[in-house]
Amino acid sequence: MTYKFQQLKSFLFLVSFVVIFVFAVKAQNRTMAVTFDDLPMTGRAESLAEAKEVNRDLLAKLRAAKITATGFVNEGKLFYLNEIDERTDLLDQWLEQGHDLGNHTFSHIPINSSSVEDYKIDLIKGETVTRKLLEKHGKTLRYFRHTQLRTGPTDEYRRKLSELLKQRQYSVAPVTIDSNEYLFAVRYSEAKNRSDREMQEKIVAAYLVYMEQVTKHFENISREFLGYEVPQVLLLHANALNADHFDRLATVFRKRGYRFVTLDTALEDKAYGLPEVTSRRGLSWIHRWMLAKGLEMKEEPSEPAWIRTSLYR
Repeated sequence: MTYKFQQLKSFLFLVSFVVIFVFAVKAQNRTMAVTFDDLPMTGRAESLAEAKEVNRDLLAKLRAAKITATGFVNEGKLFYLNEIDERTDLLDQWLEQGHDLGNHTFSHIPINSSSVEDYKIDLIKGETVTRKLLEKHGKTLRYFRHTQLRTGPTDEYRRKLSELLKQRQYSVAPVTIDSNEYLFAVRYSEAKNRSDREMQEKIVAAYLVYMEQVTKHFENISREFLGYEVPQVLLLHANALNADHFDRLATVFRKRGYRFVTLDTALEDKAYGLPEVTSRRGLSWIHRWMLAKGLEMKEEPSEPAWIRTSLYR
């Protein structure tokens, strides 16, 4: 009896070891492409000084982390009186440091309340400066990211827009790890503007926990749906929160076994060729693929309730 018990213990130990080993190998194979929307900086009326600070610090942190990112531009943010050249130079800095740029429309036009024609006009208007900057660096404008990750409110709208993108030789830049990061960024800016360092740190701590929860969520549903973890495409924004603390966020991902790759490399995975559903909502492409197969979405982790409302009234 004792001998058999020892055999069982040995067998269970071996199984546990194999399971741990398999998960460790999977974790080591995790890859992620990092992308930033709303360049040169998220927000409508940010000062040039703020925009310079955000870009300087964000690029420095990407350089230190040895990450090559893709930034998506709203060219409308360049056209401030007497500031066009300096704001355009911020985009040039991304290219000088080896990153790529894509089109995110001129004005961040809302797709659900805009006609196809208006959206097309805004899309084309949003590529003028970016295309010239890329050509200056020997590159071509290849990627387009839909505003709010909404690809069209109807099948017909999405079809017409897809035809335009094909005509202008764009590839859609999908996102697998989407989040409510922007809410944390708004709260962080409130605290930073008031020089409230204690609140800033509280927000950052909550942000890092939340982003790890969201990442775990999309790892899990990727395994459940695809049978493996897709190379992730992370969506962030060019804001003060990430400019100040992206290094800490990158550490969270590295501890989960992620290796950072370019958007080009991530999109080589076969999953990015799967059919996707038309949705009026901005969704992770994993959810789009699941819905196209008739499967239900999996509810995402939520940010803390106190993040959803203004901290100072």
